[in-house]
Amino acid sequence: QMTQDELPAGLNSKSWYDNLLYDMERSGLQLIEANIDRDTLTANLVVGNVDFSLWADAVSRAIALANLNLPASVTSMNIVLEDLGHRVHTIRTSRPSRSMPVITRDYDRGSFARQMDVLPGRALSIVENDTDFVTNKVDFEADLATRFQLFDPDNPARYQVYLKVGASLRLTNSWTLRGTWGQNIYNDFDEITRVSDSILPRVRSDVARYLSEGESGLDALYLEKRGSWQRELHFRVFGGVLEEMYSGLGGEVLWQPHGSRLAFGVSANWVKQRDFDKSLKHLDYQTTTGFVSAYWATPFYNYDVALHAGRYLAKDVGATLEVRRTFDNGWMVGLWATLTDVPFDDFGEGSFDKGMFFRIPFDGLLGRRTRAAYENRIRPIQRDGGQRLEGFSGNLWFDTRASRYDALDQQRQRMAP
Repeated sequence: QMTQDELPAGLNSKSWYDNLLYDMERSGLQLIEANIDRDTLTANLVVGNVDFSLWADAVSRAIALANLNLPASVTSMNIVLEDLGHRVHTIRTSRPSRSMPVITRDYDRGSFARQMDVLPGRALSIVENDTDFVTNKVDFEADLATRFQLFDPDNPARYQVYLKVGASLRLTNSWTLRGTWGQNIYNDFDEITRVSDSILPRVRSDVARYLSEGESGLDALYLEKRGSWQRELHFRVFGGVLEEMYSGLGGEVLWQPHGSRLAFGVSANWVKQRDFDKSLKHLDYQTTTGFVSAYWATPFYNYDVALHAGRYLAKDVGATLEVRRTFDNGWMVGLWATLTDVPFDDFGEGSFDKGMFFRIPFDGLLGRRTRAAYENRIRPIQRDGGQRLEGFSGNLWFDTRASRYDALDQQRQRMAP
């Protein structure tokens, strides 16, 4: 237990919750809510993961720190995992013996694997302690990023290197204001002379104008709420400047049955096209998009499959198939292809939308714990058919991949001695 002088102002050294909160925050975790059931002598803790790329490691550390700080009367714990605002699972375990060396490799890899039961997520019936994460909770991030335009006949590989600065302001424990600014460092998009010949609404094929006239500017500024209903339903709603080319509002619901490799979702958005200089002005074009999605976490080499069917930005109707593989080191690569009711002749060069997705985690590159990663999509050519909003059309399932039941179960099996 910490002395009062060792704890920050506002924390009470005689409170097990304040001591555990302090230890968790120093370890890259968040203690969000808690209570103790005096009848069953069970502590119920809602825990968020800030820095651990593997949720199994985050849970191991949470159990170890709880063991050190909980009242002596507590004999078991329920750790409710909150991932990006979604309460995805509850980890039930007996309390480790105080004679066991905690926060050691043997404890992290062995005891966790033997004792853990993975149950559905839950809301605490009674909240005895909670943490106000609003005060002074503005998070900043900055990193170098790139944009590519491939297979222009005049130059097969145009690119931009820019500084991407992001910030998020937690307004309440469920509402967050997010923003991103892109500051150009170098690009060669101003050399583009070709004009789009698309006969569809130009929802993406004018991308060259955005990359030249808006080489620096506001990439996103939107309000978002995430949460969970009835244990297996997760949702997000959002509104504002959603990406480089569109503003709007929308939402998504994901049904993830506990322990199942299958999940299903629905997403819908109303959007208006932004001006080319990426200011707060807009063009005349507006539309509504919507998709129903099915997801399958295959048992084969960490391959994930998603199928989205619905209405796209150019008002065409069709389906997108995504296949991704996640490697043990956190790297993710994938392919997607989209076919809609737009004839190949009307679609233009490329005939249908397709491309490659990849995600590179930073924890191995930076040599420290972090959940941050570099993500990008590469298309052979950008046309107007089969286009969705980037990041707002059936993304919940992939957003919470690291905390899915199959991922946790796989990590537990590997950690068993």
